[in-house]
Amino acid sequence: MSWQGTQGGIEAARMGHDVIMSPTSHCYFDYRQSDEPEEPGNLGRIPLETVYGYEPVPSELDPLAASKIFGVQGNIWTERMPTWKLVEYMALPRLCALAEVAWSPASKKNWDCFQSRLTNHLSFLKKMGYTYRHPLRKHREFPL
Repeated sequence: MSWQGTQGGIEAARMGHDVIMSPTSHCYFDYRQSDEPEEPGNLGRIPLETVYGYEPVPSELDPLAASKIFGVQGNIWTERMPTWKLVEYMALPRLCALAEVAWSPASKKNWDCFQSRLTNHLSFLKKMGYTYRHPLRKHREFPL
């Protein structure tokens, strides 16, 4: 598992090891989603667009090494999240973006099309009672 960046995953794949990519730069859902100063989260900022823009199979890998990249993983460290609602808020909708990153080849990914599909995802999340960060709205209150 390559979580401190991508270089470790690249090296492991080149050595023939199976790899799960999970770099801090794109896959840490305990980081803030926006620049809003009140928003909960750790250290850095990873907005929805950054998650969606991630490509887990580095272009510098040859086809054999690229075949060793088995997937991608999102991480969320909950020691500063006292409620399940806050965990949901921090993960959603970034988890939707990461799922598409995992299931779609880079050539098929399209940010505008994803945003269109995301509207349906958000409607479903709302209907099911999940707490999530709406990517188009400023948030004044955050779940605790």
